Amino acid sequence: MIELKGNRLIDLSHTAEADMPCDPALALPELDFFSREGDGPALHNLEVIRYCPHTGTHMDSPFHVCSQWGGIETVDPAVLIGPATIVNLSVPEYDYAVTKDDLRQWEEVNGAIPDRDAVLLHTGHADKWTDGSDGYINRGYIRLAPSAAEYLVTKKSRFIALESISVDGSDTEVHKILMGNGICIVENVCNLEKLGCTHCSTIGTFPAVKGASGVWVRLMALV
Repeated sequence: MIELKGNRLIDLSHTAEADMPCDPALALPELDFFSREGDGPALHNLEVIRYCPHTGTHMDSPFHVCSQWGGIETVDPAVLIGPATIVNLSVPEYDYAVTKDDLRQWEEVNGAIPDRDAVLLHTGHADKWTDGSDGYINRGYIRLAPSAAEYLVTKKSRFIALESISVDGSDTEVHKILMGNGICIVENVCNLEKLGCTHCSTIGTFPAVKGASGVWVRLMALV
């Protein structure tokens, strides 16, 4: 059971908005209001929100990288709730894939990542969010090497969260390693520097959108 009393709750999610960093192939959020409160007889503000779920802080579904795998409605709704390890890494500023050796070196100093923990990768890349797509994406971002993904599979990690747009670079190998072994992926998290610890709990969930390749999430850390 997660105890809220006496703990700090830290939001690890970016605000989703129309000018946030985004791969140019994706659609940024659009709010189309078809009712405005006070406009004639209208009693409510009502809108249609159009967006690609792989923008902002989001979770991928297995279907995202394999058409034979399940949509977001097949993912355990409680997967984002539970213990987590914050792995703080000093890595190159741009365009770097975190390796198994990076994770093992962190463990030598901080202790082993417990089996079935979520793993929150803190590299500082979230600081570039305000630089827009040029600084956050185009100059290269922090991702995972296949060796790191395979190592986290041995840990049976519940989910992996990182501060950039993707765990992969130009292919989907890491996505398939992780999600093919039941490990969820959360991308574009932030505020990990505020945790100040190596272990916490996470809280979050998501709508069950049938057939969706991903979904926005509101992920929180309890410290």
